[in-house]
Amino acid sequence: MAATISHVRGCQPATMVTFGTALTTGTSEFTKQVGNMASAVDRTVTGWKGVASAAASAGSVSQKLIGTRIDEVVTSVAEYYKTFGTRLDGTRTSVLDIADNAAPAAGMKVADDGTVTPPKYPATEGTLMSFIMQTKLNGQAAFFQAQLTGLLKDFGDVEQHAATAIELGADALQTLKDKPTASIPDLPSLTTSPDGRYRIGDPKRPGLKHDDTFVYNSKDANFQDWLNKQKWQAKLLGGEYIKSELDDATALYRHYWDNNGEKIAFDYDEAYKEDPTVRSNVDTEVANMAAAADYFARTGNKNFKLTGDPTTGGTSTENWEKTIGGYQQWSHANARVEGNRVVMDVTVEAEDYYNFDNGKNDIATGAPDSDNGRFTEIGWAKPFESHGSVTRTVSWELGQPPSSGVTAESSSPDRNPGREDRSDGRNDGDSGRMPDNDRSTGEGRPK
Repeated sequence: MAATISHVRGCQPATMVTFGTALTTGTSEFTKQVGNMASAVDRTVTGWKGVASAAASAGSVSQKLIGTRIDEVVTSVAEYYKTFGTRLDGTRTSVLDIADNAAPAAGMKVADDGTVTPPKYPATEGTLMSFIMQTKLNGQAAFFQAQLTGLLKDFGDVEQHAATAIELGADALQTLKDKPTASIPDLPSLTTSPDGRYRIGDPKRPGLKHDDTFVYNSKDANFQDWLNKQKWQAKLLGGEYIKSELDDATALYRHYWDNNGEKIAFDYDEAYKEDPTVRSNVDTEVANMAAAADYFARTGNKNFKLTGDPTTGGTSTENWEKTIGGYQQWSHANARVEGNRVVMDVTVEAEDYYNFDNGKNDIATGAPDSDNGRFTEIGWAKPFESHGSVTRTVSWELGQPPSSGVTAESSSPDRNPGREDRSDGRNDGDSGRMPDNDRSTGEGRPK
């Protein structure tokens, strides 16, 4: 619904906070209050003027209601009242502070729709001075108007969310009042995003599936295996010294031959710069997390942590296809509301299980995975977990989260002559230095 200043003046969202407290702390007989609660909700939805005719308890449920969802629904409705009411009350206070105090004190008129009209500066001090002063007044009026427009939009959006949530709760209460064992739809959650992927809370790392099709140390080696080992390790050496653009891929392949299975870090920020598909994966995740953070901010949260569910990511360059291929991505963030802006520090995590899959082939060369998977079976090389992360800080006006995450400064590979990815494509690493990807385990690269 559209909010106006007169509409904001007439609302009484603070009563939502009071009633929400009564719902969760009152001790009156529970069953007699269900009908009163639904009526109070209806009145509040239409004018935000409803107050409880009696307090109700969401914590002590009579034996008659054991096994029903009435207590759960009442607790949810109470939470809607307190959360949305607090948000509306704070926004209303900000609107009225500008409309009734700051703008009038500067000689400005404020219309119900938030339009601010500056006074006319007298033309008694010369044309130039009058122009300068009028321009200053116009700018101040535009500033007040922009603030009011944003606040009114926020008020209307939150009021609509509140009306929808409380109406659903009221309908559920009425249904359960008539039939306590009736089935009702799930009510909106204030701690989970509308798409169900993000929730308020500390980072929750998802599990990483180990999809081994070659069982480690399950078979005996033979002379042909020894010959194949020499061939593949020769290819590794050649790649390390000649194929500088495959520095990350060769680093992880060498760790495969370290045969210790320890976790290793890769530079996900480098992957973001070098691989357009990775960049799209990260940007999309940042945008989705921002949308969730904006939702939570608009429902009253001021300083909170978020964590998200994992998705599957992909790659489109040979280096990163060989390094992580298809991998798992998830994110977590800290968000805060500063005035009418949301600021979010988000970390996008990438995780992969480095192994070879029976029946698959290397995309670039066509070599079957079974060639390298065989080394796992005979216990000469061991799969391992790898991980990397990208951290970004993004901010936006409340209600206007970014739709495309963040954008890389350049889509070209990030090349650092003398360290890794030499611009002339030779002698990657300069005298055998490790790639700049925080290799936390594994042997050093050969000189």
